[in-house]
Amino acid sequence: MSHKHNHDSHDHVHGDGHDHHDHHPAQAAPGEKPALSLAATSIRDYVPLIVVFSFIGLSSSIYVALLGNTEINWLNAVMGFFFLYFALFKFLNLPGFVEGYHEYDLIARRVKWYGWVYPFIEVTLALLYLLGVATIGLYLFTILITVINVTGVAIKLARREKFMCACLGTILKVPLTTVTIVEYGLMGLMALYMLVDLLIT
Repeated sequence: MSHKHNHDSHDHVHGDGHDHHDHHPAQAAPGEKPALSLAATSIRDYVPLIVVFSFIGLSSSIYVALLGNTEINWLNAVMGFFFLYFALFKFLNLPGFVEGYHEYDLIARRVKWYGWVYPFIEVTLALLYLLGVATIGLYLFTILITVINVTGVAIKLARREKFMCACLGTILKVPLTTVTIVEYGLMGLMALYMLVDLLIT
């Protein structure tokens, strides 16, 4: 009887261990956590981003049609409407954006009020670009902002942590992936190009 009881208890322990593994597959060490990559998401996750960039393209086309089809007008339009639309979505739920941005931005993680200010920074940048302002300070500041954004996201991805990007606030859910790095990286490169063009002309 004693042997049978011990055997049953032994089976019960193994059963519990097996059930624990089955019911909690997400309980993994931080280093073993799968990265949130394009392979782990579907195209539906990026529909909000696609829609926003479509509006940026449409708005930029109208802007250029009104002011002239020049390279600088295209650059100003894309940069301006990028920052404008991305800022407007943040304002839809500013407290939610602040909480999300705090999770990965290098400055917001240390100075939380920066998250409250950042959408206003984007609106200011948008207006300056759409008004055709061309100064070294504007371009340098844009490059600085984009580098900080890209670095914060890159660190988050390097740690293989899953998180929603706060770039469009919290109303539109967009995964934090390399797409975020590309979009802000392009803005930084465009600002760098405009800076170089301004310095050599």
